[in-house]
Amino acid sequence: MFRSKDGGTTWQKVLYVNDRTGAADIVMDATNPQVLYATTWQVLRTPWDIYTAGPGGGLYKSSDGGDTWTRLTAGLPPGNLGKIGVAVSPANPQRVWVTVEADARGGVYRSDDAGRTWQLLNDDFNMTARQYYYGHIFADPVDANTMYTFCAKYFYKSTDGGKTYTNLQTPHSDYHDLWIDPKDPKRMVNGSDGGASVTFNGGRTWSSMDNQPTAQFYAVITDHGTPYRVYGSQQDNTTVSIASRTNGAGITENDWHSVGGGESGYLAPTPSNPPVVFGGSYFGLMTRYDERTGESQNVTVWPDYNGGRTAADVKYRFQWTYPIIVSPHDGNTVYAGAQVVLRSTNGGRSWETMSPDLTRNDTAKEKGGRLEEYYSTIFTIAESPKEKGVIWTGSDDGLIQLTRNGGRNWQNVTPPAIRPYTRINIIEASPHDPATAFVAVNRYQLDDFHPYIFKTTDYGKSWQAIANGIPERSFVRTVREDPKRRNLLYAGTETGVYFSLDGGSGWQSLQLNLPVVPITDLTVKDNDLIASTQGRAFWILDDVTPLHELGDAVTTAAHLFATRDAVRARRGGFGRAPSGIGQNPPGGASVSYWLGRAQDVTLELVDPKGVVVKTASSRDRNGPAATAGMHRFTWDMRYPDAHGIEGGTFLAGGALRGPVAVPGTYQVRLKTGGETLSRSLRIVADPRSQGSVADLQEQFDLLIRIRDKVTDVHDAVNDIVKMRKALASRKDAASAKLDAALEAVQKELVDLRFAGYDDQMLVFDLKLNNRMAALQGYVSQGDYAPTEQQYSVFREVSSLVDAALARYTALKAQAPEGTPRP
Repeated sequence: MFRSKDGGTTWQKVLYVNDRTGAADIVMDATNPQVLYATTWQVLRTPWDIYTAGPGGGLYKSSDGGDTWTRLTAGLPPGNLGKIGVAVSPANPQRVWVTVEADARGGVYRSDDAGRTWQLLNDDFNMTARQYYYGHIFADPVDANTMYTFCAKYFYKSTDGGKTYTNLQTPHSDYHDLWIDPKDPKRMVNGSDGGASVTFNGGRTWSSMDNQPTAQFYAVITDHGTPYRVYGSQQDNTTVSIASRTNGAGITENDWHSVGGGESGYLAPTPSNPPVVFGGSYFGLMTRYDERTGESQNVTVWPDYNGGRTAADVKYRFQWTYPIIVSPHDGNTVYAGAQVVLRSTNGGRSWETMSPDLTRNDTAKEKGGRLEEYYSTIFTIAESPKEKGVIWTGSDDGLIQLTRNGGRNWQNVTPPAIRPYTRINIIEASPHDPATAFVAVNRYQLDDFHPYIFKTTDYGKSWQAIANGIPERSFVRTVREDPKRRNLLYAGTETGVYFSLDGGSGWQSLQLNLPVVPITDLTVKDNDLIASTQGRAFWILDDVTPLHELGDAVTTAAHLFATRDAVRARRGGFGRAPSGIGQNPPGGASVSYWLGRAQDVTLELVDPKGVVVKTASSRDRNGPAATAGMHRFTWDMRYPDAHGIEGGTFLAGGALRGPVAVPGTYQVRLKTGGETLSRSLRIVADPRSQGSVADLQEQFDLLIRIRDKVTDVHDAVNDIVKMRKALASRKDAASAKLDAALEAVQKELVDLRFAGYDDQMLVFDLKLNNRMAALQGYVSQGDYAPTEQQYSVFREVSSLVDAALARYTALKAQAPEGTPRP
């Protein structure tokens, strides 16, 4: 235990037992900061077991601010002690509680003489169940008889000093922390595996945790839909299938559902759309979930429940996160990893063993019987997307094995640099070359936090270490190769994401706005990079196509990157999502560019006929950025809006928005410093839509005609208003007569009293401008050719507009000299 007296600038070690024992908890007497209670814990966790108690464990007290410490023992359990949590009552500092893991007589103890003597209050098993995960205790700041303690499933509250308990019902189990408001003890914040929840009534009710993106995902994979869905299993919760984008304002709880499996397992969707999803969990559980029906079938390889048995006692050693993959060559073939590779070709109705034991099979390390300590298992499986039957495996005890003939023969291809008992976390079979594979390995559970990535280009005959540039203590969990650009790699580490343009020779940060959080896995889909995190849910980096050409081709002045096909999705993705829900990707067509120095830029979007549809300048509000570096501008794929009425346009049932561009090949022009750069931009139809390109073109043509009519009306109204203002200053009869005639036309075109409120439609008639604009709302709904009745209404309203505008044109010619004739 360390102490700082200068705000953390320097530190002094004040409590030390030995090099096998650490400090676990500390609490201060709220009435006397010189009085401290601290606990020590002798614990060793290896990948294959956990040793939670030892002679170094104990409870200590200091009365001089931590200068000296006395071990407290009177009445506490004898022998080896495990984790100890301690709390002192602010209302009565003589009263101290501890929760103690011990070889004998573990439980909740209390002292009423400031730690000199102790009495056992409760030794129920649940009080200290899996104490090494939990083991905390808390005192009410006002009532000396109220205290709290918890474990995995129980949140205990006592109001009689710890003698008896009630179990509080909370939104989520697996409790780890509690904050109690010192001024209002009914207000508390509970931290659990589900996130944080708040109570204002002492624990009778709690706030929801559904507004916190705190999921801890073990891996990530996508399906083949458009838009694709993202899949993963979340610690202490369900599996998840969630939309990568929606048609709404954001991605909500309505856009995800569970897909079988369990909290810890891999998910493997088949290529079909919608897919069948194979999902795993601890003890070898596997389910087959059909997205079409929502039905889940148990297809566990060997349904002999493993609970309570060690790894040495079971037929198959399935790790907590054992791998499941679907063959990239055959959607009916599924692989799973225990100590052997298992294969099913009939949806899990039967399984065959297709390998020998591919681990070290060190029996001394197969004694762990807890969920997480099954060892000597296959931890990752990868089949080459380029060559059927080339299958790689990696074990949690440090072996890489390869078959090139679908499992008939296997060979150990482990790099000599990989030490025994290193976890082979992820193997990435190159999507470009069957002889190439990338391996992310880690040894953090062996107190080695160095980043390790290895690469082979000859089926494992030789290997190269390729983690240069990743920070020393940022160990690596995953590595992936971009399917479009060979040697463009992505690495997920304990502290974030990195990328390499040269096959791993050098790495750069790709953190951007991603929180500093452990990255458990990465995948690339449709030129998006998707990350699963340990505590911050899923994140997507939209459109990594600029990385496909980043390098020597990028000049120091300006560079316009090739564009990704823009899907003509009509809704969603515009603006930021409301708080508490997932964000959609930017709606529209993204244009990425690089500026070597700060300079004004102009972007032009040009349609297939050569017409400039959109011009955006860095001098405009919300225009393209002009600073040095990489930038992205998103065009919403809409043509210019209709003109509005000066001073504000209020419409009911319609809008001024221009129509969405039809599928086709457009051009992007970047103008800067006298130079014009150009790239093609392809807009493609939404594959979910039934509308043909001809339907979309017909719809677009009518919407353009509607837009132009609305513009004609509003331009005329703006002109009439100006003319009438000029005429108002004249007192002659002719001006008054002309003003009255103009007013009559104006009232046909628009009612300027209408402010857009629904109830005003019951008072004021909607005029020609609103009738035409409202037709836009009818025609633009969906990807369909206009109906006959929509054409009929357009013709009818257009004829009325044309007649009114003709009268206006004639009146304009009568305006006296000096009257504005816009």
